[in-house]
Amino acid sequence: MSARIRLELDSLRSTLMSHEIDPALVGRELGKWLQVPQWMSVSLAVLLAGVLCWYFARLGRPDVSRARRWMRRASVLCALAALPPLVRGLSFVHPHEDRVGFAIAWTIALMFLLAWFALALIDFLLVLREGIGEYRALRDETIGNQRVRAASDSPRDSHE
Repeated sequence: MSARIRLELDSLRSTLMSHEIDPALVGRELGKWLQVPQWMSVSLAVLLAGVLCWYFARLGRPDVSRARRWMRRASVLCALAALPPLVRGLSFVHPHEDRVGFAIAWTIALMFLLAWFALALIDFLLVLREGIGEYRALRDETIGNQRVRAASDSPRDSHE
């Protein structure tokens, strides 16, 4: 490795390892702030991303309706997009050292999670609509036939 690359790596390493408090926070009472260990958040995010990718691929089966498939795939993409800023906010950015980076990471993560929640709500409404349609079809098939038979068997009022 050249000396220049080594110097840049050392500079980057010292920047990443330094725990300097944000100058705007110097002299203020700062409470404890716990972060999730990096190995834990990254490994759980990778595991969750794998499960979400598996689910995304499984949604290609023909027994899933087109509207629900599109909605669920969009929600999986929102969840996948929320993982990197979520991991960054949980483990890599400390609010006492980088307030702006911390706020940006959590803002992006929460925006994607809010979109994920909205898509899940829309998916719920689609499932509810399909279920109500199936219920009505089943009701008309079973009870509707009994109504038709009962109406045809009942004596008619005749006014002679």
